[in-house]
Amino acid sequence: MNEFDYKLLLEESWRRRLTPAEEASVRAWLAQHPESKADWELEGELSRALDKLPNVPVPSNFTARVLAAVERETAIAPQRRVNGVARFVRRLLPRVAVAAAVVAVGVLTYQEHRTAKRAELVRGVQVVAGVSSLPSPEILQDFDTIRQMPTTPGPDPELIALMK
Repeated sequence: MNEFDYKLLLEESWRRRLTPAEEASVRAWLAQHPESKADWELEGELSRALDKLPNVPVPSNFTARVLAAVERETAIAPQRRVNGVARFVRRLLPRVAVAAAVVAVGVLTYQEHRTAKRAELVRGVQVVAGVSSLPSPEILQDFDTIRQMPTTPGPDPELIALMK
């Protein structure tokens, strides 16, 4: 016997007295699993106490009352569903608001950055436009030669020797 069979026999003992073979199986199970013995005894005492209770007559309108209660529960079920949707929206709304605020701050920051860059470009164009004459492009003709000159600090000894 396994635990599933034991549980089935336990439930069956609630409805009727077990056969001698079933009782022997339960005793064998309890011998192998002493931790279940207290539950078995408690269930037996409860079943015996319930058997001593008198049978109560069922009212004549019992079926009608049960069906009316089922109809009331069925009518309430759509309201619970609407409440579930409302609860979902109430949970979602603050998160959407926070996300919208973050996106708005990001967009405004980006716009401010673009405006600052554009203002810097305008100031640069104004400075260049304010210069009366720009040097001619021929100045840059010897740029490679100038770039290859040594960048050591101090006077160039070769240049000084040539000037003497």
